[in-house]
Amino acid sequence: MSIPISFLDALSELAGVFGIYKQETGHDAVLVGGAATVLYTAGVFSSGDFDFIVIDDALFEKAMLRSGFIKEDRQGRLRMGYYHPMHPQYGFQAVSGALFDGRADRRRLVAVSVRDGRTITLPAIEDIIADRLGQHGVASPSDTSRLEQAKLMFLLAAKIDINYLRKRIEEEGGDISLLPTRSE
Repeated sequence: MSIPISFLDALSELAGVFGIYKQETGHDAVLVGGAATVLYTAGVFSSGDFDFIVIDDALFEKAMLRSGFIKEDRQGRLRMGYYHPMHPQYGFQAVSGALFDGRADRRRLVAVSVRDGRTITLPAIEDIIADRLGQHGVASPSDTSRLEQAKLMFLLAAKIDINYLRKRIEEEGGDISLLPTRSE
């Protein structure tokens, strides 16, 4: 699998906003959820939305609007978040609160180059795996998508800090025993 060009194009637009936001605040916006999973799995899983965490919602909103994003106002859509007219198939939304309720170690954030010198900041892979396992724990028993995402990211990761992962899974209410065995 590979990441769809349309996703990468939309990601590049968002990366421009991330850059403006960091320049104006000194803080990183952090891509989380399904879109981060898309990147960590190189497109094996897909997502139709981009969720991110920011410290200053008002400044981020100004950067979004200046960069051509529009507050969601389309028929049949929830009136939250944003869309970009060049990428209407994707939604963009700031999710509230601190990064993983303040439990993630921000020193572990990962900057990923998108294109044209733009970057996106992701949480550490351990944080995303823990999040997906925690989400799996509260999802419908028939929905195993987040568990499958966690398993694949665990296997694909070049390096895992198992002690940090164990701690984060416990904090998120997940079950580390659901992950496959890794050969290092």
